[in-house]
Amino acid sequence: MNLFTTRLAAPALACAALLGSALPAQADMSFYSSQAAFNAAISAPVTDSFNDLFWAQGPNALYREPGGGYSYVVNALKFDGSDYSSFYNAGSDGDVWLSTDQATDVISFDFTGSDKVYGVGGFFFGTDMLGAFQPGQSIKLNALDADGVEQVVIIDNAQPGTFYGFASTSQIRYFEISAVQAAGGLTWVAANDLVLGSVAAVPEPSSSALLLGGLGLLAGAAHRRSAKSSSPKKPQN
Repeated sequence: MNLFTTRLAAPALACAALLGSALPAQADMSFYSSQAAFNAAISAPVTDSFNDLFWAQGPNALYREPGGGYSYVVNALKFDGSDYSSFYNAGSDGDVWLSTDQATDVISFDFTGSDKVYGVGGFFFGTDMLGAFQPGQSIKLNALDADGVEQVVIIDNAQPGTFYGFASTSQIRYFEISAVQAAGGLTWVAANDLVLGSVAAVPEPSSSALLLGGLGLLAGAAHRRSAKSSSPKKPQN
């Protein structure tokens, strides 16, 4: 490669590197065990308290609109996903928890009908057969986003006052919670105060195009300067 070719290649490589850094990458999903940290990672949070649920044993699916333009469907599923089960109210009249009828059931939140959910969190823990908090239990959390990025977290000794959540740079499609059944006893999973949120958007394609145009001008200017400096000097008389 001669000097002239090298001078042309350098601005082009720099341009490509900078442009690549501006384009959207694969989604990045983060797990949070602090509500303050979760709230700092999202925007426009809305909480679904479930306090409007008045039945004891309820349906197998619920459509929810907690406000702020958010909506979702939540299903009670058999542990293997083969069929629907049913919900059960836990907690108290003043603080209702969403739980399941069978201990091995899964609570599955479906956000595929919304384009706003980039963060989901809340309070997830175990209860006994009567719907009262059961200490020392483990809860499984599973989040999946639109890019296929999935995170599974097991929470040991889950507490009603401890927040857990996920935030992604891609839309979250599904979020599931279930109880890890310990030997010698049964635990029913419960959810309270589900929080949904959005996150800051990635650069738009138009922004990348503008950046490409600007870098192209810089590369062109560097080429002209390079060509000028390599031109032979006019001999002096």
